[in-house]
Amino acid sequence: MPKTAGPMAGIKTGRTNPPEKGTNTLPARITRVHHAQLVAAALSPTFVLSLAGLVRPRLRMATSAFPTPRVGLPSWLRLTLRDALVWSSMLALSVVADRRFLTGDFPWAVFHEFLVYLLLPTVGAVYVNHLVLVPRLLDQGRYFQYLAALLIWSLLLGGILKLVFTRFYAQDSWGHSSFNVLFVQLLAMGVLMVWRSITQRRTRLRTQLLERDQQLRLLEAQVNPHFLFNTLNSLYALSLTQSPQTPDMLLALSGLMRYQLDSTQRPRVPLQEELDYLRSYTALQALRLGARCPLVVELPEPEQAAGFTVPPLLFLALIENAFTYGTRRAQGSFVTIKLTLEAGKLHLSLRNALPPATDAGGGAGTGLANTRQRLALLYPDRHTLHAEASATEFCTDLYLAL
Repeated sequence: MPKTAGPMAGIKTGRTNPPEKGTNTLPARITRVHHAQLVAAALSPTFVLSLAGLVRPRLRMATSAFPTPRVGLPSWLRLTLRDALVWSSMLALSVVADRRFLTGDFPWAVFHEFLVYLLLPTVGAVYVNHLVLVPRLLDQGRYFQYLAALLIWSLLLGGILKLVFTRFYAQDSWGHSSFNVLFVQLLAMGVLMVWRSITQRRTRLRTQLLERDQQLRLLEAQVNPHFLFNTLNSLYALSLTQSPQTPDMLLALSGLMRYQLDSTQRPRVPLQEELDYLRSYTALQALRLGARCPLVVELPEPEQAAGFTVPPLLFLALIENAFTYGTRRAQGSFVTIKLTLEAGKLHLSLRNALPPATDAGGGAGTGLANTRQRLALLYPDRHTLHAEASATEFCTDLYLAL
């Protein structure tokens, strides 16, 4: 008989221990089945299915807050069809790979018994591994427990198959063949664990990036209403006195809001644009406050800021905080803003008068907490933010490596 290959290679008829006349049992028909080959056949599809992604993944993939609805077949039906396709393909390859299929000597008489006694245990072994061992052990990082459970499951499956296929043959290459099968299985499991570890790491990184992006968007969204609320309060106060400065303030506010709408659509903006915005903002505040609140503003020249970029509205919350609490006194209010830039190191120094003792808050507010969170996300280990109150003023210092 020609030399055979493939999963059906272990099924031979009429060569050794011929079956008794009239016998139609599987052990009599299948006379040579290698124990290690059966175990390998039952476990190898696990690795194939894992890499192909044809079994429902156990990893929780990060999704957006508003996922796009999927149109088409239900997920359970897609998975069922994909699994059916891969098993049908493996079965077809098992038949075609057997040389007897090409010579027309394929044992079709025992093919249905091959399906019942070999394919079904293989399918069961694969799904026990994927649905029980992988999610409960491998996905939890319990690798040694997983390998031990896989070994026990292999021995258990081999024992069951040995009870079914009673006519095993002994050969000199038993130990060598078993070692090869074990080596292939361990190599496959090692590659599988490395692949899953890389996939999980990518998933965690993607989740962290999405969470950070959502946090930043939330913090940026908090800046705009906070600024608008304070500015509208100022306009309301001027409108009560019918101040001639009201139209100028409305025009300045329009320019500031236009920049906010444009800049927040970009992850970073040129530092010079941010400084121009701060000049316009402080000019608007000076127009609103007048002589009752001395204001000192020192910002770098345009050529000093050239080539640097920053997240939009990064400094606004701190400066707005200084105006919010530093201008509440009827007398003695003041705000000082100094921003210096040297060798890529930025220093923002803010000084403002303390609010009255009866005013809750102590000089700190939402702006300070907002900026702390944004800096922690955008400049980890590259910034220092100090805020403290002395006997006469509230001091805020930000050191930032651009």
